[in-house]
Amino acid sequence: MQDQKDTKVLAKRRKDMVWGCIALLILLAGAICFWSIIDKAPQAEWRNAYTKLPWEAAGVRINEAEASWKSSQGDARMELRAYSYPSCRLVLSEASGTGYITVRMFDTNGTQMGDRVRINYSNGQFQPTHGNSLQVTEKEARIRLEDGFKTPDLYKLHQVNEKEKYWSIQVTCHPDGAKSEDLGRLSILPHDL
Repeated sequence: MQDQKDTKVLAKRRKDMVWGCIALLILLAGAICFWSIIDKAPQAEWRNAYTKLPWEAAGVRINEAEASWKSSQGDARMELRAYSYPSCRLVLSEASGTGYITVRMFDTNGTQMGDRVRINYSNGQFQPTHGNSLQVTEKEARIRLEDGFKTPDLYKLHQVNEKEKYWSIQVTCHPDGAKSEDLGRLSILPHDL
């Protein structure tokens, strides 16, 4: 009698284990299908405009270029102007001759936002300068736009709206005595602040 009870309990456990394994396999197959479909779904790549690094034009070479959104929290000057603002960082590798580069920022409609920023160079390096929206050393320039999204809701909407292009920066080289040339373009990708 005891053996029959033990056999029934073992059979029930075995049955539960089999169903548990089947459920796990179905879950695993579903996850694999989900990720393979998501991986092949069209991405909003058209929103992201960029030129592969390094950027070279008219004797100027930029090895690193980054653009991002910054939170104004903790910056009293910027808290009055915007919830978030775009900024970029450029690292100069080399520059022959003299001249300047310009950095312009564009919104989702392609409208230039703020003023064009001018960074002079000579003897293979940037000419250092410092201001509210511009910090330049011999090899690195950090630029921020003193405008952006006024509220967290507007910024979040920009993050999730796949019908609009991203904001972007455009860098152009203007060597002395020669024609200006585009160095590169980079989207300012939204992220959680």
